[in-house]
Amino acid sequence: MALVIDAWRVSMLRSHEYSLWSAIAELPRVSRGLRGVLPGDMVYFEQASASFILWLEQQGTTVTNKIELVDLRLRGAGRGVVATQNIGEDDKLFSVPRSAMLTIQNSKLPDDIKAQLKDPWLGLIVAMIYEDQQGADSQWKAYFDVLPTTFDTLMFWSDEELQWLHGSAVANKIGRDSADAAFKDRVLPLIRAHPGVFKLSDSSDDNIVQICHRMGSIIMAYAFDIETPESENEQKEGEDGWEEDDMENQQKGMIPLADILNADADRCNAKLYYEDDKVTMKAIQPIAAGDEIFNDYGPLPTADVLRRYGYTTANYAQYDVVEISLEDIKLAAKHVTKFDEVELEARLQYLESQDSVDTAYDIARPSQEDVQQFPDELCIVVNILTLPQTEFEQMKKREKMLKPTLSIGGTKVLSQVMVARLQQYLQSGQIIHHTYDEPDVMDGGEQNPRRKAMALQVIGGEVEVLRLAMSVLDASVDNLVDGAGPKRKAANDEASSPTIKRNKQ
Repeated sequence: MALVIDAWRVSMLRSHEYSLWSAIAELPRVSRGLRGVLPGDMVYFEQASASFILWLEQQGTTVTNKIELVDLRLRGAGRGVVATQNIGEDDKLFSVPRSAMLTIQNSKLPDDIKAQLKDPWLGLIVAMIYEDQQGADSQWKAYFDVLPTTFDTLMFWSDEELQWLHGSAVANKIGRDSADAAFKDRVLPLIRAHPGVFKLSDSSDDNIVQICHRMGSIIMAYAFDIETPESENEQKEGEDGWEEDDMENQQKGMIPLADILNADADRCNAKLYYEDDKVTMKAIQPIAAGDEIFNDYGPLPTADVLRRYGYTTANYAQYDVVEISLEDIKLAAKHVTKFDEVELEARLQYLESQDSVDTAYDIARPSQEDVQQFPDELCIVVNILTLPQTEFEQMKKREKMLKPTLSIGGTKVLSQVMVARLQQYLQSGQIIHHTYDEPDVMDGGEQNPRRKAMALQVIGGEVEVLRLAMSVLDASVDNLVDGAGPKRKAANDEASSPTIKRNKQ
């Protein structure tokens, strides 16, 4: 069962890895917004911001005099909120009344149409389309004027641009086809059936679908899962005696001003708190005058930040992961063990019967707190796939699952998978061998240099995850072969519990 990886191939892969990192190191750091701002754009931008601030006041929003809305486009961050004075921990930054939130319930969309919209995502899309088409007659006109009209989220990338993400699993998670189908099958007929309501009679089907995509992308990037007021929950509980779960107590909606805050994984200094009649943003630590106010998306990999929000930042690289498929694991196990398809399939069927196998697993950065580099479920799978046949039969008879400590066979399988995954990233020679100069990347030459730079940042982060994983696995193999690591014994490799069940996500 010895693992043999051609030395020249590993050397080639790692030299290409170096070329990739050299290219990335020469790139400017990119995030939301454009490098240059035209004077006409500046005037409109400032006018829209001023109208939005006035509208917030008219809607009953209260804002401390210690913060202001600023234009951060020159540093690629769109609008943002900055402290003008020192702010103390737990100070209130602003409060937005629930009546100002853009939700399907607050929308003036006719009730008979609302009743047909059971899906919260599609419901909010339709409500936003309706309100946007009302123009100045909509309560949220000034709010729509500060929302984006163009996006760098992956939904709007061309097939050619998506090739820059070759190797990353994020390219398969965009959902463009399913979104198109939902819009055409469920939203378009509703809009066509009510031409007097939506004012889109002169628009083509394709144009309406594009409007749906715009609203869907705004929701993806800016919407909140808004908690239902406790008073309403108590009333519902009193009516039928049942308590609803947390998901049922939430509705999707837009919270003006709260969504203006930019996100930063390391510098998050504010948090949103829900009350019966409003939401309040509070400082969760002291904030110095001149500092930006940041919210946080949570532990999102760079690839998901790009997919959902349309930009990249180095601060989320700490959450980067690489997805490995069960198919990749099977191929590596076959190479390492020399088992035939029948033997491997028997083991996979056993794992399936124990609910201990999934279609894919994430390899994480070892720097993440409370996150394992190699998930326990993955370790159990590769251990069982490489277990000698007699020990596999003994394990089944005992009805005890193996411990998640990687065996030498499991370690070899994962090493093989890491090399195979690295190859998948490096198959796009356009990314690896292109030389980037900052002026060319940002000012011309490329079809969309900003998107290409962001794709490189995603790929670079995931390649780094693989590099770190390969280093750990190489050291583990050396320790196990040299006898420094734990020696496998069937009786000691089993957990005390009969089985280990996994909740599939």
